[in-house]
Amino acid sequence: MRLKNAPESFVSKPVDTCNTVRDSSVAEVVNTFGNRTAAEVVKAFGCPVLLASLVWLAVGSVASAQPPAWLTADPISAHPDFAIAPAATSMVVQAAAQEALLEPPPPLQQNVPTPVIEDPDPVYQPVWYYPWTWLPYDGWENSAELGINGSDGNAQSFSFQTGARFKRKTDANLWDFRLSHNRTKAGGVETQNNALMYADFERFLGDSPWTYFVKNGLEYDEFKAFDLRYNINAGIGYSIYNTEDLTLKTRFGAGASREFGGPNNDWTPEALFGLDYEHQINKRNKLISKFDYFPNWSDFSDYRLVSDVGWEHLLDEDGNFSVRLGANDRYDSTPNGRRPNDINYQALFLYKF
Repeated sequence: MRLKNAPESFVSKPVDTCNTVRDSSVAEVVNTFGNRTAAEVVKAFGCPVLLASLVWLAVGSVASAQPPAWLTADPISAHPDFAIAPAATSMVVQAAAQEALLEPPPPLQQNVPTPVIEDPDPVYQPVWYYPWTWLPYDGWENSAELGINGSDGNAQSFSFQTGARFKRKTDANLWDFRLSHNRTKAGGVETQNNALMYADFERFLGDSPWTYFVKNGLEYDEFKAFDLRYNINAGIGYSIYNTEDLTLKTRFGAGASREFGGPNNDWTPEALFGLDYEHQINKRNKLISKFDYFPNWSDFSDYRLVSDVGWEHLLDEDGNFSVRLGANDRYDSTPNGRRPNDINYQALFLYKF
């Protein structure tokens, strides 16, 4: 802001500005600070009181009877002459209104860069073209499992089962990744060798019992008629019962599966009907069961059925070590000369991390 029509003799006159504001007349105040900006006055005379008055005037608060609240903050409030700031401002405002001595003020904080404040706890932001950002890093409940069984002497056998699970559940969605590998030898001959992978995503719809989901599965079995089988399905789910201790939900969807390295390598369209049951009986014991029925859309007598049941017992109060007993059954109505059922029995130690 600049005051115009002031005598040139006052442009560079060194005066005690705070005393001038207190003791001088309106004309003397106007003439003294005639064509100086607020920044020039403060730099030349070091008067916070005048700065308060001129800034108040520059931001357009000429009609206010009281100074803005921000003028009472340090360092201006610490100045001994701050008490006269309203009176000084009133004098300048009245002179400006009566004699039209004001020019339009320049824009405040012109070309001042916006400060960048680093967020110490940034919000997770996925980026579609960076796949490694699609999944959040926090909130995961992970576990690793291992089971070994063997014998020696008249009969020699060795069997091991290993796997891992990565699960993240929030109010918005559920991510669930499961891996398992089973291998058995009896008398030096391999009798079992398979690996299973499941990747599930479920999106919750607020307080509604309805959800939508995407399920992926990849199966390798050395003793099947194919090398690999992949399936993907999507659809809707419904929670029949959902509490902290008991969960019962169903799902219906559609998708397709394909076998690789087998007699039929075409995509097969499939429906999906599923049921999940999980019951935390008490602090140490939990029952889990999952059933997925995949019929061929063109012929429901051609189907796959995947069942998984288990019991988990917590071994220590910290919740890190558990034991799991259960079974996984994969039934295929078209085994291509092999047995339709493949059952994996489980006796595993689980470590949660």
